[in-house]
Formats: sequence, C-alpha cells, structure tokens
Amino acid sequence: MKADGTRVNPWPSPPNPAVALDDALAVANYGAPVLAAIEQQAAVVDGDQAAARLVAEMDNIHQAMRAHDAGAIRRSVGLIGRLLGRDVEAQAQAERLAGQLNVCLLRADSVVAELQRVLPVRLQQAARMIEAGHAVDRWAEAGERLVRDASAQAGDENAATLASLQRRLHHLRGVARLTALEASQLQLLHAQGVELLERYQRIRDVLLPLWRQQVLAGNAAGMSARLASAAEVQGRILAEVEAMQARLR
Repeated sequence: MKADGTRVNPWPSPPNPAVALDDALAVANYGAPVLAAIEQQAAVVDGDQAAARLVAEMDNIHQAMRAHDAGAIRRSVGLIGRLLGRDVEAQAQAERLAGQLNVCLLRADSVVAELQRVLPVRLQQAARMIEAGHAVDRWAEAGERLVRDASAQAGDENAATLASLQRRLHHLRGVARLTALEASQLQLLHAQGVELLERYQRIRDVLLPLWRQQVLAGNAAGMSARLASAAEVQGRILAEVEAMQARLR
C-alpha cells in the first residue's frame, strides 16, 4: 500500500515496444522481470501435515467414542477380524483412547489453531497467483502484438528473431496456465481445510457432548439396575435370616 491508500502493483508491466527485435538476448529473455517477480512472491504454505494430524485426532476421538459400544466394534472388524481377535484389539485401543479423550481434544485444538493461521495465508497466496497469471498474460499479449505487427511488414529479415520470440511467448503462456492451476489448487485446499474445521467443530461442539450425555444416561440406567439387583439380594438375605430366627424361637 502507498501512503494514499492505493495498492502497489508488485508485477512489472511490459515495456512499449515490448522488446527490440534486433537484440537477440533481450528476445530470448523476454518476460524475465515478471517471471522473477513471481519467483520472489511465491511462498510455500504447508498446511497438509496439520490437516493430516487433525484427521488422525478425529479418528482417535471416533474410536474413543466407540469404547462403550462393543457390538459396533465387533461389526466393524467383520467375521474374519473376530476370528483373528481384531475386535479384542480394537476394543482395547478404544478403551485406551477413551481414557485419553481430553488429551486427544487438546491436541486437536492445537492443530485447529495452526490450520486457522494457515488458511488465510493460503487464500492470499492463491490471489497472488491469479494476479501473477494475469501479469504474465499481459506480457504475452504485448509480445504477440509485436509479432503480428512485425510479421505484417514486408521482408523476412526478422524471421529468426520472431521465431525465437514466439517460442518465448509460448513459454510465458505456459507459465500463466501453471500459475492459474496453482491458484485453483490453493483455493481447493483452502475450501477443504475450511470443511475439515467445520466437521471437527461439529464433532466437538455437538456430537461429543451428545455422546457424553448418552454415556452418562447409560451409566445411570446401569446403576439403577445394579441398585435394584442389590435390593433384591438384600431382601432374599433378610428373608433367610428371618426364617432362621423363626426356627430358633
């Protein structure tokens, strides 16, 4: 930004005329300033590892939530898995993760914070790549106009130079396509990252509290059943004691 608030264009504009056709070196390097600017602007934003770690923690949370559903674990491994004892291993793993659920959540929250920092930068980089593609296209268009004008003139003294320039313009068009592809890939990664964060938030804020309520309700129901069973046993014992006392009278 300049002091007056206008934005500084980081991409150099093509000169007018685009290039001197009698300068073979300039023709061979046509577009070098904009290509150098792209190389300086390009920055690697690596959020893939963070996304993979978040998916892994989400899988851990999912396994922990299945610890109280042995039937679901048995069904998930199939008949062959049960014969091989994989359901026992999966149950043990789920119970271990259930005991570490809060730790899994803390790790996942840390990864979420990292992704939240990466995503805006990735989107900004995508915007820069779009601008870069447009800048390269402007250089290519300027060179193509020069080729058309020179080709319209009589004589073929510049034929070799024009052929060299056309090869350079073809290269620039290829660079423009690559930057557009990179921008679209960055935008796709950004969208996938946003979706991943939304899925995690639904698990953390909706599904996980609901699951905990169900577990507590199940535990309460189980405790009620155990209390009823204990009262029944106590009643039987009391009846036996009363019967023994009656015989002793």
